[in-house]
Amino acid sequence: MVKFGKNGIVIDGKEMPFYSGSFHYWRSNREDWEKILDNIKSLGFDIVETYIPWGVHEPEKGKYDFGKLDKRKDLNAFLELCREKELWVIVRPGPHINAEMTCFGYPEWIVSDPEIQARTAAGTPVVYPHVARPFAIPSYASRKLYEETGKYFAVLAPILKKHAYPAGNIIAVQAENETCYFFRDRPYVMDYSEDSAELYRSFLKEKYILPEKMSEAYKMPDANFDTIAPPAGYSETEGYSMEYYYDWAEYKEYQILYALGRIADMIGHMDLSLPVFHNCAYQTYTPVSVQRIERLEGIDVAGIDAYPETGDTKMLKNRIRYLAGSSKMPFVPEFGCGRWFDCETVPSAREEEFGYLYAFMNGMKAVNFYMLVERDRWTGCPIANDGRVREAYADVFQRLMQMMKREEIWRYSRSAKVLVLKNYDMGRLKACLSGMDPDTLSSNLFVKGPDIPWQLFQKQPPEGIEADRAENTYEEEWILEVCRGLDALHIEYDISDCYVEREKLWGYSCVFASSYRQMGEAYQKLLLDYASETGHRLVIGPSVPEEDRRGRKFSLLKDEIGGKNPVNGIKKAAADGIKVLNDVSKSGGLLQKYAGEYAGCGYLPEDDRIEVSVHRRGNHEIIWLANKSDQTVKTEIRFKGHKKFINIWNGWDLDGTGSTDILMPPFTVSLWKVEVEKDD
Repeated sequence: MVKFGKNGIVIDGKEMPFYSGSFHYWRSNREDWEKILDNIKSLGFDIVETYIPWGVHEPEKGKYDFGKLDKRKDLNAFLELCREKELWVIVRPGPHINAEMTCFGYPEWIVSDPEIQARTAAGTPVVYPHVARPFAIPSYASRKLYEETGKYFAVLAPILKKHAYPAGNIIAVQAENETCYFFRDRPYVMDYSEDSAELYRSFLKEKYILPEKMSEAYKMPDANFDTIAPPAGYSETEGYSMEYYYDWAEYKEYQILYALGRIADMIGHMDLSLPVFHNCAYQTYTPVSVQRIERLEGIDVAGIDAYPETGDTKMLKNRIRYLAGSSKMPFVPEFGCGRWFDCETVPSAREEEFGYLYAFMNGMKAVNFYMLVERDRWTGCPIANDGRVREAYADVFQRLMQMMKREEIWRYSRSAKVLVLKNYDMGRLKACLSGMDPDTLSSNLFVKGPDIPWQLFQKQPPEGIEADRAENTYEEEWILEVCRGLDALHIEYDISDCYVEREKLWGYSCVFASSYRQMGEAYQKLLLDYASETGHRLVIGPSVPEEDRRGRKFSLLKDEIGGKNPVNGIKKAAADGIKVLNDVSKSGGLLQKYAGEYAGCGYLPEDDRIEVSVHRRGNHEIIWLANKSDQTVKTEIRFKGHKKFINIWNGWDLDGTGSTDILMPPFTVSLWKVEVEKDD
């Protein structure tokens, strides 16, 4: 039996680290496979990952090639060779795979079919401007797309079943790929196809049951499920309530969950009995939700991909800590190794080392390095597509995998006791008020999009509705200020939103939750219930909720803070555990007072350019230090008592009483095991 654990992958009850690297078998000559797999092993990897591209194996409808015509396409032979080399395998059969392929892995006859294409509000196909050749984007609602996918999966199933554990060495399967409307995730870009319109109406029927309830919510007289049309954009002149637009944003989320559910069900019918995961592209906001994807039947874990630029600590920290606070297992299914063809620079081996270690430092448990083996439209990998090794990059992986396994890094956990909760509804509001995506040339192109001011694509909210002021739809000013304040105090924290699992939420001692004048009933109850428990502390801001999303008075949190009678049996003690923080920039002392005691770190660097994190396993601890600057930093690390620091990575043994000095080169992560000297 194979399953995902909290720290890695579990095979027949034995947990092992989940570190893998990508190799696309069909992109290398068959005679080079053995050399490539040997070199993957030599880097210290036990797991190899590969896409299985539909368009490669069925280039013409009904005409399949799994090695008969082109031996590079012999999937069965590839899997058998991996078994001989004692390599576990992760497969990603799509149907969408991207992989920087011309049609993102779909056969050309699929994307050319009008019944399958997603549509704009004007009824035209939505085109992805790929540099090799633009193509029409498929609709997640297209019934014909799932019919054709089912036929392809039926052909693929016997091969995968033959090699699925325990008969073979496949240990995990990915359902779909980066299901986010091909990076066009603003709500009015698509999908207005006939199948999507039908699915939209089904969504409304599930939500409202009766058309009269929908009509009342929208302030739209005589609206009914059979004729309701989705909004093509936000209009303040139509007089409809914001709920009409909110529902379209929620439908886009619903459509993604529907699509993933369909694909997961198809994988289930392959009868592989393997864990299934999905990779989100980059979103920690609408229309994507890691937590909701993990609640789908047939999907065990949802990860988020990461392609950091050199020294891009902000993105990595936010994304990994969001996974730590939201997912069952913080997993990056695609961590950029090398770069795709339109990137301006390729990071050096040392720069890549910094990014990998910084992600582990912030809580990443499992990872797939994309790409470990180079191929067309990709460069800067440790292994070339003919099997040659690039020594500098290979050396990083050999030493990294050696250290991670020797020290069993995956068994250690960050000591975060503080959780920061983003407001998912605020993201929806900002999405509803947005126009078309200003970055029309998003990825996989040789040219960058024009620098169009975002303000031209964002409208103001109706009177009485509070909107966050951060310019990006996926950020909130209050959240950014809280995180900056916690970072300055060297307080460990994770990130999530209203969809956080209750059990996970209850594991944190202090929660900072962004709140506005409008907040849903269920979310208010969840936060108040959390605050009512002994040992929990809740800080909200910048405003106290007074009504729900539809403007109906619902002020559960405000009433409790104001000392009114408890609602629905919530303990009155909750008021003592709730604080309001309107302006974070003027209230640093409150952060220190209410979060400082939960730092759980015990190591304070004198220089703010040094970031610290402590990972614990029982009574053992490892201290991680990161120099995030482009300068060499010499600083003092303060702590209590006498301690010995045994070097694990990028340092030397240290010891001291109360403090010790360190010297760290630019963009460096260092690790030490800590020994505490016991009193006689």
